[in-house]
Formats: sequence, structure tokens, C-alpha cells
Amino acid sequence: MARPKQDIDAYTSLASGEAWDEFCDALKARGKDLLRPNAPKSPVDVAEGHRYLAQMVRSCFELIMEGGDPARPWLFTSLHETMKIGWDNPDNIHTNARLSGDYTYRVSGTRGDAYIMSLAIYGGSFGSKSGGSTENFVDLDDLEIQPDGRFEVLLSATPQPGNWVELTPQTKTLMIRQTFTDRKNQEPARLAIERVDAGHTPPPPLTPEFVVGALRRSAAYLQGTNRIFFDWSDLWKTRPNTFWESDDEAAAGQNGVPGQFYAAGYWMQAEDEAIVIDIVPPACRYWAIVLSNYWGQSLDYRYRNVEVNMARAVQRDDGTVRVIQCREDPEIPGTNWLDTEGHTEGVWTLRYLEAANHPLPQPRVVKLDALSHLD
Repeated sequence: MARPKQDIDAYTSLASGEAWDEFCDALKARGKDLLRPNAPKSPVDVAEGHRYLAQMVRSCFELIMEGGDPARPWLFTSLHETMKIGWDNPDNIHTNARLSGDYTYRVSGTRGDAYIMSLAIYGGSFGSKSGGSTENFVDLDDLEIQPDGRFEVLLSATPQPGNWVELTPQTKTLMIRQTFTDRKNQEPARLAIERVDAGHTPPPPLTPEFVVGALRRSAAYLQGTNRIFFDWSDLWKTRPNTFWESDDEAAAGQNGVPGQFYAAGYWMQAEDEAIVIDIVPPACRYWAIVLSNYWGQSLDYRYRNVEVNMARAVQRDDGTVRVIQCREDPEIPGTNWLDTEGHTEGVWTLRYLEAANHPLPQPRVVKLDALSHLD
């Protein structure tokens, strides 16, 4: 039986080295993205920029090469301590799988200790010109969960009995998002995915066509991701030390959470300065503020205090939360210190989920020796 022409072309492209060379050329071009005029040039920022690019290559291969076939779905953790993108939230664990509305899937597992857990269906991708889209979003606690925390959810284009999440023709990705209030001490969910319409037949062997397509999609993903997130940093940098209101349409196209308000901004401070942020927390389901770098990655929350949320924040007598960000803990009672980790610039992300209102803080830059005299 003759092989399809596209398979022959893909085989030739791999066997000759052409496909790999094409990917490496695209990767080299992405390194130029790190040299943007507005990108920070300090040693820590330059080092983190190149680590970011290396992480993104790893992310591409996990997301697209290893988990990119919706006919054989695979759940993997897409955002974690050493894989960050798009101003990740240190309180979250993100688990992804590639989906298609042509198939029926079962997601099962245990609920775990996450404060909030949701299933999101996204279309499009960062690598496409039109960006992404939010196709469906379900809070797991709105579904039926067994008393021991076990659950099953069916995902398909046609209605199913029991817990069901609809897949649209635009469906590309499942993201299971767990949000914790004390991530280091809370138990995450245990999760699995399978196709229920596939029977017990193993998937066919890997093909050159799939690999060539995955390399090309990976290159497009890298290009699109860099453009989207570096452009945001450049925009916020035009008016530093200010919180900008979120763009709901942009958030929906960047795998955002419906009902979550985002405020972001670019902070800049000298080594002998601190930034003081007074937050008036609204009535809401969840809020948090985190420090990130220009490249769209939270600072190293494994070892440093770079984020504060509603459960861990120290409040003042009037209910407000004072955050002080600087290189060392000023140890001022009633305040919350955020460690700049050697940076003098970066990005804030402030999240309010299902909030009654969205107060924007007014940051103040002060000298370190003036911190003890603040009102």
C-alpha cells in the first residue's frame, strides 16, 4: 500500500535533517527576542531571560510533541516551580491535556485540598494570529463529587449522563486549575484522563508527519508567546509603578479565568528604595499579589517570599494590607514583605476573583531608611 505524499514529504524532511534545521533556525530567532530594546539588561534579568527560553523549549516538547495528539490524551503539569509562563500564579497547579471535539474523554481522580478547582476548555493557541479562546469553564465543586473526594467527568461534543463538560469544534486544550491558599502544605488532586471511545486498542506508532508538525507548531508557539507577553511588559513599562486594569477580552484569549479581575503593572526601584503598596481587599472569593520578571515568570517562590494571598496576608487594624517590596525584610510589624530577589524592575500581578469591586492600589516609592517613618 502506497504511503500518502504528505507522509513521504515528512519522512524526507526528517531523514535529511531539514525539519530539525528549520526548528533550530526558528529557535535562534527567538533568542533575538531577548534583546528587545526595553528588556532589562541586569545580570539577573539576562540570566532569567535565557532560562525562560530554555524552559519554553521544554514546555513546547511536553505540550506539543509529547502531549499534542488529542487521539491519545496525556495529562501533564504545565506550570510549576521550574516551568513558568504568562505571569503564573504561585498558588496554582495547572494540568493540561490536548483535546478534540471529535472524541469523548473521561477525567477522573480525587478532589484534594485545593481551595478552588476548575476545568477549563480552551481553543486556539498563543502560536496562532487570532490567539486563544475560552470555550467552557466549570468549577469542579458545581459537579457531583463523592464523599471521599472521588469524581468522574465526561468531556464530549454530545451530552452525557452525570458530570459532563461540553467540547466545541474549536476545542484544543483542557486545563485543570487548582488554586491553593497554602500550597506547600495542602494535598493536590490525583488526576487521570482516558478516551472512552477508543476501546483497548493501543494508538498507532509515531509518524514522521506528526513529529514534523509538532516541530513547526512548537516554533510558532514560541514566537507567539514571546510576542504576546513581552509586548505587555513593554506597554506597562511606559507608565511604571502603576497598576493597569485588566482587559477581559485579552484575558479570555490568554487562558484566563472568567470572573477574575487582573491588575498588572511594571515596577521599578533603586537598590536603596522600597515600594509600598496598600491594598484594600474587596469582598471576593480569592485575591493575591505576586512579583514577576519582565519575561512573564513569577520570581522563585520555592525559596523566597514573592507572593501574598488572602489567607496569608497580615492585615492592619483598618482591614487594609500593606505590602513592602525590597531586597531585604524590613521586619516592620503589621506589614507583608515581598522579596525582589535582586531585581530592580519587574511586573506585578494582582488578582481578584468574583470581587464586589476592584480597587487599584497606588504604589509609593520610598527610601529604605524612610520605611520606619511611614504613616
